[in-house]
Amino acid sequence: MPSKLGIHAIMPGETPAVIRQLLASGTRMPTVKAVVSIGWLKDVKELDHEIVTVGRFMRGNDPRINVEGPELTGDLRKSAQKVMGTLLPRWEAHRDYVDYWEIINEQDPTGADGHRQLGEFMMHCMDIANREGYHLALFSYSMGVPEWDEMKAVVETGVFGQAKVGGHAFSLHEYAEPMDCWYGEPLPGRPAYPNRGPLACRYRWWYEDFLIPRNEVIPLFLTEANVAKDLPLLSQQEWIDQMRWYDARLREDYYVVGAHLFTLGSAGSWDNYDYGKWLPALVAHAVSLKATKDPTWPQPGVTPPSAPPTPTPTPPTPTPTIPAPPAEPAAPVANQPRAAYSRHYLLLPQNATWSWIAACRHYWETFKVTIGFSADDAAYGPGLEERAVTVVNAHLWPDDLRAFFTTHYPGTKFDPIVATTPMQLEALLNQRADRGRRFG
Repeated sequence: MPSKLGIHAIMPGETPAVIRQLLASGTRMPTVKAVVSIGWLKDVKELDHEIVTVGRFMRGNDPRINVEGPELTGDLRKSAQKVMGTLLPRWEAHRDYVDYWEIINEQDPTGADGHRQLGEFMMHCMDIANREGYHLALFSYSMGVPEWDEMKAVVETGVFGQAKVGGHAFSLHEYAEPMDCWYGEPLPGRPAYPNRGPLACRYRWWYEDFLIPRNEVIPLFLTEANVAKDLPLLSQQEWIDQMRWYDARLREDYYVVGAHLFTLGSAGSWDNYDYGKWLPALVAHAVSLKATKDPTWPQPGVTPPSAPPTPTPTPPTPTPTIPAPPAEPAAPVANQPRAAYSRHYLLLPQNATWSWIAACRHYWETFKVTIGFSADDAAYGPGLEERAVTVVNAHLWPDDLRAFFTTHYPGTKFDPIVATTPMQLEALLNQRADRGRRFG
């Protein structure tokens, strides 16, 4: 299977048709990922049972539990039980056709210690998944995250050795504009290599520096990947040329299962990343590679990821293996939201003038964030499945805002940004909006 470009989709859209075209042309798609709407992966498997499938729910049965941003302080085992306990019931119906499950999404805890705790959290999640007969796609780090010393801290927990034994996989996200932006340049404090970069192929720092030397190689999925630019600003030729370049790099590494191109069928949320109109070019590219040969898994005893080892699930009993977490005291019905939702709050300094608000226009028009001046209002609220606060000039507040959110509103994603003038703020926010990335 020469091409390693697969599909990320919220709804199936043209995915089944593309799979049929590839099969009819004598090749196939390596992997498909579904988010929120998972059941259509059954159709994918029926078309081609060798396609490796990945699924992700953005929330579990209990909307009060933030599965994408778990608690990483205190008892990490209990935190893992809480997250897995609310996800497992949702996974059960899709057991037969989802090969790997992502849990969290694009977390960046503070420093090496924070990433070490994330690694330990993943180890507890794997313990649960092993007992229940599931495979996990671990970490789901965003583009440019984490740094090398944080990678080292994660690896030293033993999480990848445990993952290899249990048949789990690694998940990362990669975006760039263009895809070879800064390719060949180093990470901070590290030497430069001609075949790695801080954006595209950042995964090679993990594998070349740590996992291969430690004999802890596990399958890798790039579960989100694309050009970090509004796709309508590109021509089909510009886009497919960049995808060809990226695919060629992925095909050099035996451990890469594939990249899920974000995203086919935006479901009204990601129109600027919908590449549906260019699918014929993507199919033609895949067909052009069908006779090529790529590196295969060299380690003896390693099962290729297209047929992951399947743990024996615990037989069902009246009492679930992982009891549901104790119910939290319910807020009065009048204070509960009509439905669980996400909030991303852009917190400006309390002395900000109208020019600072005006600087946020393009960012607000792109992401429809809430703009305000209250730290409490930024993170408070029952029923939130995401609490994210982009803080402008946190150093101007009398208190440590990161500590404030950790103490009073745990689970809040803290996203600092520093700008000395409204013009500088506008430039920084516009860069994010143009890349389609809410966070820095």
